[in-house]
Amino acid sequence: MPSLEDIYHRLEKNKKRRKEINKMLKDELSHASRYQEIVDEIKTLREEKKGIEQDVRAGNSDIAELEELKVEIETDQELLADQALNMYVKNETVEIKDEYDQTWYPVFKVNFKKSN
Repeated sequence: MPSLEDIYHRLEKNKKRRKEINKMLKDELSHASRYQEIVDEIKTLREEKKGIEQDVRAGNSDIAELEELKVEIETDQELLADQALNMYVKNETVEIKDEYDQTWYPVFKVNFKKSN
C-alpha cells in the first residue's frame, strides 16, 4: 500500500498536469473569434439576468425570510454533521430515516491543509 506522501505527490503531480492542460485549452480558445463573441454575449446576458433578478427581489417581501432560511439551513447542516460525528466517535449507529422511509448514512471526508 502506498504511503500518504506517495499518494499526495501523485495527486499534486496530476493536479499540476491538469492545470497545464486547462491553461493550454484556454489559450487555444482565446484565439477563436467566435468563442470570444459567445463569451461576450454570455457576459451581457448574465448581467441582464442579474438585473432582472434584483428587480424581482426588490419587489418581493419574502427575501428576508429567504435569508433567514439560508442561515438556518447552514446552521442545521453543521449541527447535523457535528452530531453524526459525535455518534460515530461513540461507536453508535449513525443513520437517518426520512419521510419516505429511506435510510441515509453519513459520508465522512478528510481534507488536509498546510500547518503554517
